[in-house]
Amino acid sequence: MTKAGRDTLWMIVSLALGFLVSRLPAQAPLTQEGLCVLGVFLASLLMWITISISWPSLITLLLLGFLPHFGFPAVFRGAFGNVTVAFLLFTFVLVYPLSKTNFVRRCTVAFVTNRIARKGPWYFVTFLFFAVTFMGLFISPSVLFVAFMPFLEDIYQVLEIRKGGPTGNMLMLGTAFCISLSSGMTAIGHVWPTLAIGYYKAATGVDVNQFQYMAVGIPTGILLVILLLAVFKWIYRPADLGDIDLAKAMSLRELVPGATRREIIILSVLALTVLLWVGPSFIKGVLPGLYKLTSKWTTAMPPLLGCILFFILRDQGEPILNFQEAVSKGILWAAILMTGAATMLGSALTNNDMGIKAWLSAMLGPMAAGLSVQGVILFFFTWCILETNFSSNIVTTTVVSAVALSVLQALPAGTVAVGAVVCLIGFGASVCNMTPAGQSTINTVAISSGWTTARDMFVWGGAFSVLAVLVMTFVGYPLASVIIG
Repeated sequence: MTKAGRDTLWMIVSLALGFLVSRLPAQAPLTQEGLCVLGVFLASLLMWITISISWPSLITLLLLGFLPHFGFPAVFRGAFGNVTVAFLLFTFVLVYPLSKTNFVRRCTVAFVTNRIARKGPWYFVTFLFFAVTFMGLFISPSVLFVAFMPFLEDIYQVLEIRKGGPTGNMLMLGTAFCISLSSGMTAIGHVWPTLAIGYYKAATGVDVNQFQYMAVGIPTGILLVILLLAVFKWIYRPADLGDIDLAKAMSLRELVPGATRREIIILSVLALTVLLWVGPSFIKGVLPGLYKLTSKWTTAMPPLLGCILFFILRDQGEPILNFQEAVSKGILWAAILMTGAATMLGSALTNNDMGIKAWLSAMLGPMAAGLSVQGVILFFFTWCILETNFSSNIVTTTVVSAVALSVLQALPAGTVAVGAVVCLIGFGASVCNMTPAGQSTINTVAISSGWTTARDMFVWGGAFSVLAVLVMTFVGYPLASVIIG
């Protein structure tokens, strides 16, 4: 029997024995749930001895999370300090296998070689920008940009787009802007939206689920991409765009092999994870009992389950995901550590005993009270967009969210939808392409590629930032105030 077969057999045996123990009649003072804990202990011990001390530990967390006395929030807090860190940790691991497939190329080819995309140059550009935006909804922006760059070079070569020309510059700018923007459109593996949601919950006790955030972030982001295309078409106006031969785009299909069984498994598990994130929102009014149960799972439970499936499922005898590789290459540990520190810092900044909230409210409250609602919102969104272009996205989210929570909560109830503002601060932190400091990986790689310049990034990134402030204020906020509150 192969090692894979032995591991699977021992996992089944361990879980079966643990289940049998949990079904035994409990004798006082031992409770039935106490027997369940003993069953989890036995199953975990057997898997640690016979399989590994690594990924089977995730099964332990999953089983404990289903016990009513603990629940997933308590389990994640006990194991990782807070749910936010656990969510990011599991999501980084979950999306890592996708970066090792040809999905990025295949998805882009599907977008840019369809019948509509070949109708004209602007159709092609539109589909290209929406392709990277779509993939960025669930892939880390830095990982996606680095993975997409070689294929973008192939596009330049196949379509004979010259370096230094306006079309090549526009494609690089648009790709960088859209990939960065997409990291604010969902909280799937994206740090700044996750932080913003976490700060709002810590301050108010109100949770914002994945569906609510995406219902605001995705429409707002799509509108921004459309406006970016309008700016490029009617203001930037690349003179050489009409020179590209879209018939040659079909040859891009030859650069991408067919989907493998491994890739199909990866996409299926990711689809299941997304379904577990957004599905409960659709059954709230139909199956309230099931909704109440699933709403207690937290956002970290679906990627935890997805990671376990990747370690269990196999292709050609090998697991879909190797644990050592995943934790060494798939997890952005700097982001995890900074998230933990920023979360604690945010809690400290908004702690009533520190007096910071009262001080900020006394200092900024009169100014905010003298502004209209739109003025207050515009102030915080402008601050967010300006700071994120010159500093870390995480720092921007932490500082601006903390001040916004302090000031806005001091205003009369109902004056401003606090959750809407804070969540959109997480969204706005992704509009960060003016300077290399805004998004170091994406911006520096784009500039060093030779297809664009630091000056163009600053000028057109600045124009995009202005659009973002206006869209967030006059479209995103009204939408978020209805959906999030």
